[in-house]
Amino acid sequence: MQKKSYIKDSFGLIMMKKTSYILLLVGFLSLFLVFKPEPVFAIEAVASFGKLDGNVQVLREARKIPGRVGVILNDKDVVLTSGNGRVTIIFRDGTEVRLFQNTRFIIEKSEETGDEQRSMLYNFKLSVGSFWARFAKGRQHTQIATPSATIGIKGTNVALSQKGSRLDIALSKGEVSVENETDRMSLKAGYRLKGVQRVGMMQDKVSEMPYQISIKPDSNRIKLPEAGEKEEIFFTLQLIEVKSRQNLHRQGRVYLTLDNDKFSFPKEIKLNERGYARVRAIIKPFQRADYKNGQLTLFAVMDGKQAMEVGVGETLLSYDIPKKIQRTIRVDMSTGKIVE
Repeated sequence: MQKKSYIKDSFGLIMMKKTSYILLLVGFLSLFLVFKPEPVFAIEAVASFGKLDGNVQVLREARKIPGRVGVILNDKDVVLTSGNGRVTIIFRDGTEVRLFQNTRFIIEKSEETGDEQRSMLYNFKLSVGSFWARFAKGRQHTQIATPSATIGIKGTNVALSQKGSRLDIALSKGEVSVENETDRMSLKAGYRLKGVQRVGMMQDKVSEMPYQISIKPDSNRIKLPEAGEKEEIFFTLQLIEVKSRQNLHRQGRVYLTLDNDKFSFPKEIKLNERGYARVRAIIKPFQRADYKNGQLTLFAVMDGKQAMEVGVGETLLSYDIPKKIQRTIRVDMSTGKIVE
């Protein structure tokens, strides 16, 4: 009897311990459910910083984040550039926005559609300052709000500048719609709008773009390097008057871009007093996903407010696609899908 009682008491003690552990575990779970942190995937990254110069900041709620290459951007982020600041924002669909000095730019909202093309819907706001942007044709629908007007984008190379109550728009390629409280119009490529205000007609503010950057490679056919090697390409930049096609003697910084990260350009490119620059670019070996259709478009943009009167230069580069390409695998970080 004594042995049975001991066993019974031991069993009861064990059950009490188990019950205590269970209650303790329930307590911890309750605390976790009340105080659990937000999961990291609840905020979806929409863009990141590319090339950056000078002082750039990101305002995210109550925080100030110093700008640097690779910083991830989310909806509602405010990007600020100082008097010497410039930064490129690269979005998931390839849309590229180059902010110039003294600019306040807000990513209001970015959404992805459920169609096969995975089109993007963007709402941006330019409070003050200027930028140039290249939007992917057929893959995005963008609306940009400013204090003076609202701009609708269709696959476009466009520059905007908001100073005080006046907005300037310069369109090198594509088409934009512009609407203020009084008027609505479409702006065609090769034209600009100067001094748009919140109220007033806009048709009388349209004029042709007076200048353009000419970009001429030594050869439009480029040679791609073998693995472990590198190649180079040389090209000439020249500022010209559109109507006369004559050279324009004016200095200025130039921003070069193309949709391929295997090309390396000089850190800073400047036109000399004759509006001229000679540029050398380095080409690194391609991976499978880099080849695409055997063509690339190189763009040259005035890297500042001069972009409002100087049209974007562009040139087409072509290359041979090897018959046998070493298989590589890339993962799209936004979807988790494998990209060939």
